[in-house]
Amino acid sequence: MRLPFDAHNHVHMGPSSPLMALQSAVDGTTILSGMAIMSTHPKDYARINHLTDSLPEKVPGTHIVPCYGVHPWFLHELTERDWEPSSSSGLPQFAQELDALIVATPNAIVGEIGLDRARYDPHTLDLPTSMEKQLTAFEIQMKIAAHRQRPVSIHCVQSWGSMMQVLSRLKKKSRLPPTIYFHAFGGKVGTVDQLLAICGRDCTFFGFAPVINFRSPKTANVIRYIGLDRLVLETDHEDASRVPESVENGIRLLANALDESEDTIVERTTANALTLYNL
Repeated sequence: MRLPFDAHNHVHMGPSSPLMALQSAVDGTTILSGMAIMSTHPKDYARINHLTDSLPEKVPGTHIVPCYGVHPWFLHELTERDWEPSSSSGLPQFAQELDALIVATPNAIVGEIGLDRARYDPHTLDLPTSMEKQLTAFEIQMKIAAHRQRPVSIHCVQSWGSMMQVLSRLKKKSRLPPTIYFHAFGGKVGTVDQLLAICGRDCTFFGFAPVINFRSPKTANVIRYIGLDRLVLETDHEDASRVPESVENGIRLLANALDESEDTIVERTTANALTLYNL
């Protein structure tokens, strides 16, 4: 029987050893088949490179998916030099670095990237990065994923109109990535229909993070509407010690919402994650 797969976390940023996400704290047995570790900023890349190499040596048989990209919450930390065009490609320097890293890492995906209208600077009450600049960075990173034929993990909060416009524009140019994952999905049933129409049912996956989504009363209905063939498990945690419990909570929620056994949830969501990440 397969083990669960955490399709989206940030354990490279947390206080606990990332091994705590993969192994039981009780007896050291392996509890995950793998996980995708999501960058938020180029400063994360070296740490994720190290974990991609070291974790499978310590926990043989696990899949560690390295994920590179700039999250909308951290775009404001890019410098003016990061936005300067590269002489070789014309891409901004941060995007040129991302593209080179994707090429050099055959199993890497692009993520976490996206759009966010809800995250405000507490001092200025403005978005840390304007929506115009978020859109520019998002589209550039999406085009890299499409050009290099890599999956992408997308963050979208209160930005679905803008998201649909970008995705539709990329579709018309045949520049969508091969598989697209909407993490911690907060959209409505109608949003699901729009995304599947643009991105394609066979290419689109959704995740629900216990720490974010499970308090919403609409989550179970949206999960049922999506169906098990398009769902993956995720935790979105930085603290690896919290991953096992969140994975168990995610399995339980999906099982209850879909009226399926927990074993079926694990089997199907892990298979979906392997398809999503081309493993």
